[in-house]
Amino acid sequence: MKIKYFEYITVYLSVFLVCVFVGVIGRLVLLEKGADEYTAGVFFWISTGFGVLMFAILSLFLNDLAERLVNCFLKAKKNESPESRIPVENLEKIEEEPQDALIKPEMPENKNAVIDIQQLREQQQNAIKNQKQARIDTALRYAQQEFALYVSDDDLEQLGSNIIIYAEVLNFEKIKPIKVKDLSNLDLYHFGWNIWNCFKASRQDRAAQFLKLTFADALKDVEEKSIKTHLKDDEHKGLIKIIDDFTDF
Repeated sequence: MKIKYFEYITVYLSVFLVCVFVGVIGRLVLLEKGADEYTAGVFFWISTGFGVLMFAILSLFLNDLAERLVNCFLKAKKNESPESRIPVENLEKIEEEPQDALIKPEMPENKNAVIDIQQLREQQQNAIKNQKQARIDTALRYAQQEFALYVSDDDLEQLGSNIIIYAEVLNFEKIKPIKVKDLSNLDLYHFGWNIWNCFKASRQDRAAQFLKLTFADALKDVEEKSIKTHLKDDEHKGLIKIIDDFTDF
């Protein structure tokens, strides 16, 4: 049973008991004055029923009246002008102040918002540049470690320049070939795949082209398509192995 139903039953039961009590008192009074049992009983039931009926009518009327009063009060609150809630003295001050004075405080906030967005963009761009530069540094350290024994100092420096051209996605016309010794084509393939894996900035076709131009003498008899298909052959063979993770560099 819901609480509100229990409350209704309690209220009406209390009223009924009060009406019964009044009816009993009236019945006793009539009996003392000489009325017969039938007349006293009729008065008891009539007074009890009348009391309950009057309470029901009054409760319905009062509830309806209360609801109307509440609705009128809420409408008055809703329609109340915001200006009416401001003290008269403050309202006069607001009216006296020029409109420009009310608009000016918003300007710095908008400017700050624009500045914040611009700073955020610059921070994101710097983060991308730093991340890219970190990968380039990693690739250069890796290349120096792998080719230090197999190329001259000048060619090792040129290899670094070629890697930067590849990483920055520049025109390959600036790539200059270098000569290597004691390294097989398989080693060069593995190196090309590792460089591609370090950046993953383009398809492996570009990595194959990078190898073909950088090691032009060693790979002069191999086509770029063939280089691409053999980049990851025999991963654990050769002097240069396949590297999946460059964290250690």
